[in-house]
Parts: sequence; structure tokens; C-alpha cells
Amino acid sequence: MLKHSAYYPDAVAPPPSDRTHPDLRLASDHDAPVASPARALQLRAGQGLIPDSSWSVRRTVIIGVIFHLGVFSALGLAAGAALTQFGHP
Repeated sequence: MLKHSAYYPDAVAPPPSDRTHPDLRLASDHDAPVASPARALQLRAGQGLIPDSSWSVRRTVIIGVIFHLGVFSALGLAAGAALTQFGHP
């Protein structure tokens, strides 16, 4: 067994009593955003994905409807094929 300066049966040390806690507060309008490499990458990716003025919500909805019709059609065909397999003894 390893020798420690103190032995705790559950191997969990209690928190130090002299630990100071940071002052927590809510962010306000005057706080600056965190500058990190991940944030910079997110901003660059967002700039590359800014929608064109020719792209509309209506076009997005139409593409979504067509996509979902394709998915549901494929699921319906698969379910129909599975039901025919269950019908035969």
C-alpha cells in the first residue's frame, strides 16, 4: 500500500478549508467575449456560411419537404417489404 501523509478510507480527500471561491456574476452588455482559437474558428466558419441574398426560407422549406418525402417513401417501401415477409409462412 502506498504511504500517504494522511489515510482516508474512501480515498477521497476533503476540500482544503483555505480555498477561496471566485466571485460569480452574470454577464452584462459591457463584458467582452472570450477570445479563443475555437471562437475564432467558429467566426470564420460562420462568415463562410453566410447565406446569399438569393437564398430564401421558402426554398429551404421546399428542399426540406422533398427530403422528408424521400425518407418517408423509403421507410414505407421498407415497411411494405417487411410486411410481405411476415405474411408468408
